[in-house]
Amino acid sequence: MTREETIRALWRDVAAQNEAMGDHFTADAVILWPNTGERFTVPEFVRVNREYPGQWEAQVERIDPEGGFSVARVWSPDGAAFRAVSFYRWRGGKICRLEEYWGDVGPAPDWRRALGLGRPIREEDV
Repeated sequence: MTREETIRALWRDVAAQNEAMGDHFTADAVILWPNTGERFTVPEFVRVNREYPGQWEAQVERIDPEGGFSVARVWSPDGAAFRAVSFYRWRGGKICRLEEYWGDVGPAPDWRRALGLGRPIREEDV
């Protein structure tokens, strides 16, 4: 499996809360969520994603050609939406380190819109 295929398969398994998500990692992999200061082993990462409340969908929007990072849009039927930027390190065709940053998807805050600066991102911008 190529790095891109592995990243896409990982996101499918995470969104489906499928235990197979652990298969994409080396046994000693480290998973970091710096926004919340959490570090996980592979079994802990699998458990936290399997027990995450609700149903989720994910669409990979971008993958670095070398498999160094990806950007995914993740959402739920109740309207919650996020973007996850993930950085990968590889060993033997598997992920040995994953560092993820999550952010809410939504409009700019009122105070920033009131400044009248910036414009919507266009498809050709990304």
